[in-house]
Order: sequence, then structure tokens, then C-alpha cells
Amino acid sequence: MNFLLLIFAAIIFRVYLILRDSVPFAYDMGRDLLWAKDISYYHIPTLIGPAASIWGIYFGPFWYYFLSIPLFLSGGNPLSAVYATFATIVSTGLLAYFLFKKYLTKQYALIFLTIILFSAALINISTFAFHANVLPLLTLVTVYLSFLSVVKNPLFLAAGFLSVSLMFHADPAPAVVFTSVPVFIFLYFKLYKTKELLKLITLSVFGYIAPFAPQIFFEIRHNFLETKSLVAYFQGKNPSLSGQLPLVPRIVSRLDLYFEFFKSGFAQNNFFACLFLIIIIIGTFLFLKTNKDKKLSVLFKINLYSFILTFLIFTIFVTVEIKNWYLYGVTVLFAFLIVFALYGVRSYKFVLPLFLTTYVFLNILPFFKKERIVISRSDPAQLTNQLSALNLIYSDSANLPFSVYTFTPSIYDYNYQYLFWWQGIKLGRGQPEDFAYLPNVPDYVRNKGIYAKNTKPTDTIYLIIEKGKENEFYTKENWLKNFDRYRLIWEKNIGNAVIVQKRQK
Repeated sequence: MNFLLLIFAAIIFRVYLILRDSVPFAYDMGRDLLWAKDISYYHIPTLIGPAASIWGIYFGPFWYYFLSIPLFLSGGNPLSAVYATFATIVSTGLLAYFLFKKYLTKQYALIFLTIILFSAALINISTFAFHANVLPLLTLVTVYLSFLSVVKNPLFLAAGFLSVSLMFHADPAPAVVFTSVPVFIFLYFKLYKTKELLKLITLSVFGYIAPFAPQIFFEIRHNFLETKSLVAYFQGKNPSLSGQLPLVPRIVSRLDLYFEFFKSGFAQNNFFACLFLIIIIIGTFLFLKTNKDKKLSVLFKINLYSFILTFLIFTIFVTVEIKNWYLYGVTVLFAFLIVFALYGVRSYKFVLPLFLTTYVFLNILPFFKKERIVISRSDPAQLTNQLSALNLIYSDSANLPFSVYTFTPSIYDYNYQYLFWWQGIKLGRGQPEDFAYLPNVPDYVRNKGIYAKNTKPTDTIYLIIEKGKENEFYTKENWLKNFDRYRLIWEKNIGNAVIVQKRQK
């Protein structure tokens, strides 16, 4: 009963947030859905995924294929991608409960489930579709398979390598770091002593390489573009990543980043984050002192050492700036360590209910703050604001020819490109004669010619202007000069987030 109640509450709360606040639909989500709809509706496969931070390097294509399924089932509705993403977060909690119930006991498996489902960080990433949002699920599976390789059969480690390799389809940076985890498990727990060592190595190599198959074909077809880009990066000829720091400042920076990320699981509350950190340290000490269960000890070591190992690699070997989403998978390691700490203080009966009650309310209440709602609704990246702009344009155009040009600081208006495809093609509202970030620019949307005309600007145009911080090299003022030949007919403000102008020659 408690299990079903937790799942129901987690789902309802996330749906409520999506319906109340809408969802971010920014540049990268629009880009991803443009590729995914090519798979779903035009049967155009892809061998690569989104571009990585290093020029010329791409993720694996799994994310696009994953998005193509809900997109097809929903008729192209962009919200389907968000629901599919939050389903992976809820599934992470479900798997955490069912996979580890046998080892943690039902009570502590429920606690594990609660920590995952009601982490403010994981609630937040449930409300937008982003490739790194599948990292918690893959991290959980990697930990489970690594655990089984120690307590049951070393061959499970081969599946662990497969799981880590799939992370390259979510984000290569954390995937490279987490590759060290099954390698460490193999060495630390002396799995090389197995009688099936050759089989283990063969299956592990195959499992790790298999997810790279699409990219290997891409490399062969494109004269090893990614390989050359990676070599150029290590030679210093590909200055893609910035923010390099010397070792000592880097240690301070990484400690700060890890604490901030830990704090994000407690709604960024400094006091409670520090308090719970103290409880975790004390509880962990008591767990080590009192635990007699060997399997539980193995599970604890895998999580603790994985956490330490990833921190050391990010700190010592990754000299450039790391993004906060690289740590999305670390939320699972945090959750495990919290469970072990609570297990350590189990003799203090009041701690468990007090912790869980405080944890849940602490993480939920900030989502009801008025300031959060106001900021969300005035965000130009919110899907509701963008759809309101499209509805205004479609209603005003009265089925007459028109063109639409969009100003967004990211320059490429992939989000609006997708929305005009969805509204125009799938919902049958028709498409603008021309729609881009400026008239007469080179094609920047893959396969757009299949469904859109390549025409010149019409006499009637609509300008969509996103408010927000501008790119110093691409300002609204300079962008508007391209339309000086058109006189302004009207201008309307949508939610103090987006301005729509109608202009005519």
C-alpha cells in the first residue's frame, strides 16, 4: 500500500507541475525533436546523436530513437517527450525498489524509493526532456549489475560494461568517468580470479563496444571525422572546451560543485543540506560499525568507492569546466549512501520518520513558491508562451500567406522550427511560406525540404522576439534592422516573455 501510494504521489505531483507551469522547450529540445520526428514520421534513421561539447564529436543516437516513440504515439506533441523523460525517473525509483528489496529489506527499499522519487533535483529534471536525464536510470542499473557480479556471478560485469557504454548516448563526459566503475569492481573484488575469465573479458569488450556500432559506421562513412576531432582536441588544435583550472583551484571548484549538487537534492537549503550531511557521516560510521551482512557491505563499498572514484577522476583528470548535468547519475549514489546512513542509525527510532517527513516536505514546498511560478510563466523558453505566440499568428493570418522570423539569443530557433512543423503538418494548420531566424539564410534544419517550401519572404511577416539576456554578438537591435523595409502593424506582449510583431511592406 505504501509503495503504491508513493508511486501515485510522485506521478501526480510531476503531472501537476507540468500542467501548472508548462515545460521548458528550448533550443536543444527543439533540435532533438526535429531529429526524432525524422525517424518517427519520415523513416530517416541516424547514426549519431546530439553534438558534444568537443567540436566534431557526437553522442550515440539512442536518445533520438527513444524520443521518436512517444513522439509517434502522441502525434508529434512535444509534451510526450517530457512525459517519457519523467517516466524514466519514476522507473528509476521503481527499479531501485524491486532490484534491491531483497538486499536492503522492504522497509529500506521503500526509503530508497522515497529518496529517489522526492529528490528536488530529480523532480526538477522530470519536467523537461534532456539527454542527460536518463543518467540516473543507467547509473542504477550499472550499480546493480556490478553488485551481482560480486555476489552472484562475475559475468554480470559484462552487462555492467554495456550499461556504462549506453551512457555515451546520454552524455559522453560522465560516460568516460563512469567507465572506471566496472574496471575498478573487476580489480578491487578480484573478479579476474574467476574460472571464466576469458569469457568475462570477451563479453565485457563486446558489451562495451556494441552501443558504439552506429558511430563506428558513421566514422567509416565520414572519413573518421570524430576520431580526427578527438585527436585535434588532445593536440590542442580543437579549442572546444573552456574553463581550465590548475589542480588546487580545481579541487575547490569540484568540492563546491558536488556540494551544490548534493544540496539540490534538498531544495538548495543550506541548513538542512549541512544537517543531513552530518547525519549521513554519523550514520555511515555506525553502519560500518554494526553491519554484519556481507552482501550489504559489498553494496555499500560499490556505491562509496564509485562516488569517490568519479569525484577523483572529475577532479584530477578532467581539467576543464564540468556541467552540473554530468552529475545526474551521482544522485543515485547519494541516495544509496543516505539509505546506508539511515540503516546505521536504525536504533534511534525517531530519526527515520523525522528524516523522511522533513525530506519530502523540504523538497516539495519550494515548487509551490509564488516567485517560482511567476518566473516560470515569464520565461520565453516555456512551451505555453511559445504556443501562445503561434496561436496568435495563426488566428491573425486568416489563412493568408505569411512568413515568420524568430529572434532568440541562441540564434537557431529549433524550438519554433519544430512547433511550426507540428502545428502546420500534424495538426493541419498550414505552415508559413518561410520560417527561420532570418530571411534567406542557408538551411540549418535537417530534411526541412521534405515538408516545407523554400520560398522568399512574403509581404506580410510576423516577428517572434524572445525577451532575455542577449548574445553580445547577436543583438535584437541589429536583428530588427533586417526588417526595416516592413512597417509595423501591431505588437503584442505574451506573458512578458515573448513579443510578437506583425509587419507588412
